[in-house]
Order: sequence, then structure tokens, then C-alpha cells
Amino acid sequence: MESTTRVLVIRFSSMGDVILTSPVVRALHLMLDGPVEVHFLTKRSFVDAVEGLPGVTRTWAIDRTTAEVEEGLQGVGFHYVVDLHSNARSGFVKRALRKGEGRTFDLTVDKRSLDKILLVRTGWDRLGGQHVVERYLGTLRPFGDALERLGKEGALALPPVASSAEESVDVVLALGAAHEGKAVPEDHWSAVVSGLMEDGRRVHLIGGPSERDLADRLKESAGNRVVNCCGVTWSETFSLLSEAALLVAGDTGAMHAGSALQVPMVVVWGCTSPALGMGPWRAHPATVELQPEDPERSRPCSRLGDRCRHRTPCIRRVSPQRILVAARHILSQTAP
Repeated sequence: MESTTRVLVIRFSSMGDVILTSPVVRALHLMLDGPVEVHFLTKRSFVDAVEGLPGVTRTWAIDRTTAEVEEGLQGVGFHYVVDLHSNARSGFVKRALRKGEGRTFDLTVDKRSLDKILLVRTGWDRLGGQHVVERYLGTLRPFGDALERLGKEGALALPPVASSAEESVDVVLALGAAHEGKAVPEDHWSAVVSGLMEDGRRVHLIGGPSERDLADRLKESAGNRVVNCCGVTWSETFSLLSEAALLVAGDTGAMHAGSALQVPMVVVWGCTSPALGMGPWRAHPATVELQPEDPERSRPCSRLGDRCRHRTPCIRRVSPQRILVAARHILSQTAP
């Protein structure tokens, strides 16, 4: 009887990054001989992207510190740890596992942080278009070429999504963003919603609890064809997205969920850039990405979208008219 290879994959946050690790789970099953158990460690707020994901044997979650799970992890007897976070917290886990059963080999992602800093500060691009999914898969190089082995199976994945109760979700607008430089302004959203209402569209607004007030204002100005879904769980958000005809989003976790669910998208870029390697991975072929106007200005402004170096913020230089044109084009092309 073949022995089972047990692997722990670590990625704590954010939701987008956790979703982007899904090809690694699939690659491990393809590249390792015999039965494979893949365990996944993340933060509790991002479990919805992992729990039930094909290929994941067990999900481990922390609320605050890795001490919450270290003793349990030590008893599993992992053969490999695939560290896709590479920070002090994941380092604590790797040190704890060296004290557990058996011998654990660490495989740690090269985040290419210096290259990203150089791109932001000097415009010197040493990343060469490499996507973060390729960096994650590169962690498995001791087993071979993961990207080549995956081939067409290298798309993003999510756990099975339950059907929404809505008859037709139509258009979803993802209002939230972790940083202001990636957040589409309210007046832009208002213009987009108004245009979609003129077209007779039904619009669902998604985001976290902090976007509820914005969603209420947009709904109040547009009427009952706008549905405020801000503050629902990620699982419920995935359900909405799975039935959408179109998603409009910035550089956010919703964008990566849209890629995983193969939803046509309008992606609005602000102070970050796909050159950093975080663009939509193998998205629906109808997807359109909108960059700020005046591309000769130095971009990206920051790695996270937390600062902008221009008087007119980058995100404001993607006009609502451009968003509407792209949305209408996609909807006309993908209509049944």
C-alpha cells in the first residue's frame, strides 16, 4: 500500500491571494506520486475560498496567531510545507513543525519584493510580466514545471458554489477595495449605475460592511432595480457572481473570484497595475481591463494602492463613460 504524502499550504490573506493559490493545490496532486493530502492554513475570514475546494483535505484557520493551530499541525506529520505567504507568521508555523512528527521540507515562494519596489519607485520592470500565480507555482520547482504540467487545468478555482435565489443577477458592481487608490469613486459609481438603469439592467452591489452606506446612497438614487448585497458572506458573494452576466471591479478579491467563476468583467485599474503580477488570471475571454488615461505618467504608484503620486488620482482617470462603454460592449457580445 502506497504511503500518503501530506502537504501543508500556507496563505493567510488576502481573499484575492488565497483564491490565486488554487492552481498550486491542483498541481500538488498532479506532481506528487501516490496518495496526496493537501492541508491549507489561512485566516478564518478567508476560509470560504478554501473549505471544500477540490483537492483540499482539511482547512486550518487562525483568528489572531498561529499558536491557535501549531499543536494540531505538529501531530499531522507533514512531509512538505508550501509557504505562499513568506512572512514572520508563516515562519512561526515552519519552526513549530520542525518539532513535530517526521521531517518537514519547506518550499517558500519568492515574492520578488525588491523587483516590485523597483518597478514602483523607478519604473524599472524586472518582473517581465510574471503573474503571481506563476510565482506560486514556481515554489513547486523541485517537483518539475508546475505550469507546464497543469496546462489548461491551471485556471483558478473556488469551492462548489450554491445557486442564488435570484432569478437573474445581471450586473454586479464590486464597490469595495482595501486601499483608496484601488477604490472607484462614488460619483463614478453613480454615473455607471445611472447608465445601467437607462439600459434596463438589474444591478447588485457587493462589498464589505463599510460599503453599506455607499450602496444605500446608490440604491436611493436609482430605485428598486438596485440591490444592496454589501456585508454578506464571501460564500454568498461567490453565489451572486456565479450567476452574473457581468462584474465591474477594481484590483480586488472580487476580481479574482470573477476570474475563478469565469464571469465577464470590466476591471478598473488605479494606483496599482497588472505589471505587478496581480491582474486577472485566465479570465473570461470577454473581460476588458481599463487603465488610467495619460499612460505616460509613471505607474504603478504603489504596490498595494495605498498611495498615489498624482494630483488627479489614477483611479479617477478611468472615466465612468469608459466603464459604461466597456460594460455595454461585453453585455452585447455575451447576451444569449
